[in-house]
Amino acid sequence: MSKRVHDLLARLKRMGDQRRQWESHWQELAEYLLPKRADFTATPQPGGKRTDKQFDATPMQAARGLAASLDGLLKPKTQRWFSLRAEDEALNETHDVKLWLRTAEDRLFNAFYEPSARFLQRSAEVDLDLVVFGTGVLFIGERSDESGLLFQSLHLRDSFVAENADGEIDTVFRILRLTASQAVQKFGAEKLGRRTREALDRNREDEEFEFLQAVLPRHDRDARRSDAANMKFASVIVDIGSEHIVGESGFRDFPFVIPRWDTASGEVYGRSPGMLALPDIKTLNAMGKTILEAGHKIVNPPLLVPNDGIGANPRTFPGGVTPFDAGLLLHTGGNIPIGREMQNDMRGQVWSAFFRNVLQLPFDGPQMTATEILERKAEFMRVIGPTFGRLEADYTGPMVERAFRLMMRAGAMPKPPDVLAGADIRFEYASPIAKAQKQIDAAALGKTVADLGALAAQNPAILDNFDDDRVAREIAEANGLPQHWIRSSEEVAERRGQREQAAQAQALTADLMAGADAAGKLANVPGLEKLTGALAGGAGIAGGGGQ
Repeated sequence: MSKRVHDLLARLKRMGDQRRQWESHWQELAEYLLPKRADFTATPQPGGKRTDKQFDATPMQAARGLAASLDGLLKPKTQRWFSLRAEDEALNETHDVKLWLRTAEDRLFNAFYEPSARFLQRSAEVDLDLVVFGTGVLFIGERSDESGLLFQSLHLRDSFVAENADGEIDTVFRILRLTASQAVQKFGAEKLGRRTREALDRNREDEEFEFLQAVLPRHDRDARRSDAANMKFASVIVDIGSEHIVGESGFRDFPFVIPRWDTASGEVYGRSPGMLALPDIKTLNAMGKTILEAGHKIVNPPLLVPNDGIGANPRTFPGGVTPFDAGLLLHTGGNIPIGREMQNDMRGQVWSAFFRNVLQLPFDGPQMTATEILERKAEFMRVIGPTFGRLEADYTGPMVERAFRLMMRAGAMPKPPDVLAGADIRFEYASPIAKAQKQIDAAALGKTVADLGALAAQNPAILDNFDDDRVAREIAEANGLPQHWIRSSEEVAERRGQREQAAQAQALTADLMAGADAAGKLANVPGLEKLTGALAGGAGIAGGGGQ
């Protein structure tokens, strides 16, 4: 075994040891909230039942509801949830740049929702992992035929992550479980380790083997070269059983997006709403089991049969028959309504942990005033805004940027105009969360103008404090108006210049017409002709005297 293989496998073991406690926690969460992932510390048989601990479906419904809300609030398919902008705002107003940004945005959005990219399916799996376990792992790459983007969600069981000095995840160790035949298809028979090749030689193509894909920063690279051996991130694949390197390549930028719901100091993996709700979830399931047993006993109660004495322990299960002495009593009553009330209270606690009370706020409706709508939206932003702000920074942001860079390198984007050469491009997110914040700002403007109305009536110059053009643009954006419907500043200035010239020409025409009208009226004044001649003669005399 080479030193490099030894180092990689030793680090994999350390990373596994460090998160051992997490795995037991994730296993318990999966058993109650996401049974299909309940294989962190157990090895269930394929196709086996995984719902033995569940007596109430509320926790699973709550987790699924919050995951669906994540998708709708961060990356809704029904609307554009990101836009491209140049860092230099002056460039954003030029026609060529606006056209290129809009075209690039269209192509990127369409690439996300191309069916073969599998974005909808894989991102939904990551959303559910994020809600239940607090950490999700999404790989963003290209399809094998390089015809478009490819999204893959990774099981947290098989993914080990590490942070750099800045607290950013820059290392992923991923376990791949492949049969011998699959390994040949993926890597080629000549690159496999000894044990895997032996399985092929013995016709055991279906025997499964583990491979390690280690993606980590490459520190000993030549930044001037762009070949696989000198890319920013190394990707090394090891046949674990054979302790053999299968292949090595690289990535120009980090190919994984690893959102975390919330993190505690000193912890690499995230904490989730499911962890917060776990005590209530376990209590709710225990209540469900008790109420089911109690209901069964009431519907089919245990019976008492007269006897000289009890010949055995009381049989309290539904339908049980117990001989009894006539002087003894067996209490078989129960209070199902109280149990149901307690159960509903606990369900409410679980729903609250998954933000149902916040996500279903009635933002509008005939029963609400404009002020109430504004207050509700402000409350929504206070409660959910910080969480979704983190997810935009750690989830949708890196995801969009990675996809954009892949498409640029693949030539799937139009050629940028020359003015964008060397310019930085940024992404802005128009999710419902961001839209709600902008609508709050727009409503605040209306309230401000209303409050200043009386003062502005006395001193209209007060309104000079407001940038009318910027206010108009941002209100249009807050209301979801497409940006390409708004004219650039240059076009607005040109139209205003044309309007001013037309107004000046109209004023000049009016002055000329007024002058001509006045001249016509003077011509009709009696004696005006003699007076004009005398004035002209006087001018001539004065002129002659001057010579």
